[in-house]
Amino acid sequence: MWQSRSGSENTISTTTSGETYLDLLLGSEARADLVRLFHANPGIMDTADGIGRRIGLVAPAIKPDLEELANAGLLDKKKFGTHEVFFLNHQKDEEMKNSIATYLQNVKPTG
Repeated sequence: MWQSRSGSENTISTTTSGETYLDLLLGSEARADLVRLFHANPGIMDTADGIGRRIGLVAPAIKPDLEELANAGLLDKKKFGTHEVFFLNHQKDEEMKNSIATYLQNVKPTG
């Protein structure tokens, strides 16, 4: 669950709209950086510390955003011993990209 730009709380369902996905993915600068990192490096598996180093932030600053992306299904996480690693869920990523593309194609200009 995360707060959208309008301040309302959101959760991901199987019928989530492209607009809701955009709110999730771009809801914070760190989250946008995380999405960019995983799209540029779709095969990486790393800890919050390692991911933070890759984008120039410390783990405590990005851990809530990693958890939000994992709760939404975009990232998966797995325990290896005492380490928890995050990695891209390619199926959910495609679903989100398609939903966002459909939403953007149907946006009507205002004004």
